[in-house]
Amino acid sequence: MRPNLKIVIRFLVMGLLVSGCATRQLKNFKEAAAANNWQEIAAAEVDCKADDAACNQLHLLKGDACYRLAKQNTDSVKNYQCAAEQLEQGIHLTTDWANAEAVVGKRAQYFENWCESLRLLRSEQTSTAAATPYNQKLHACAREFLQAPGALKPAATFFLHNAELAAIRFQINDTGSCQALKQLQQNESQAAAQAAQSRYADHHRRLLNDIAGIKASIPGCP
Repeated sequence: MRPNLKIVIRFLVMGLLVSGCATRQLKNFKEAAAANNWQEIAAAEVDCKADDAACNQLHLLKGDACYRLAKQNTDSVKNYQCAAEQLEQGIHLTTDWANAEAVVGKRAQYFENWCESLRLLRSEQTSTAAATPYNQKLHACAREFLQAPGALKPAATFFLHNAELAAIRFQINDTGSCQALKQLQQNESQAAAQAAQSRYADHHRRLLNDIAGIKASIPGCP
């Protein structure tokens, strides 16, 4: 056998082994999820290559497991960080949501959990410098969320406007901030009206109150 052919065959075999590992891990993740064994999934290292067929699902399932643990107050910061990273990877690796949703659930829910993880991680930071990168990621997440089909637009607009308000607060001044807050207040008023019958109605109501409060704190900002 020619040397170069041996190399090709070796790489093909290695590729099949990696793919097989991902398939087996996906089976294990599904079984653990069915048993609500989120700790097992969260503790596992995702074993796949980005172009492997099961890789997106593995990242989504691990992100979901970490998010559930964080919501149960199990090492929340660590698990929200895990959720944010894994969900971002899983979402960006998924090109066929029709097939993926049949296995791992709705795209909108993954976007919601990704954005919420970033929002809560931002709130854990102790300085503007530390919080800003999370806010930028939250803003990017929300913009992607808005482009995704589904019935969770009230969630997407909440995260978007929440990130925009934080960005204003991080660099507040008496001139430019007033105009930015007026525009945000107008946009959020429209979003709140559209969200009135959704489970995000209270989130939008509180956000509107926050915008009004910060706007009122700026001298001469009607």
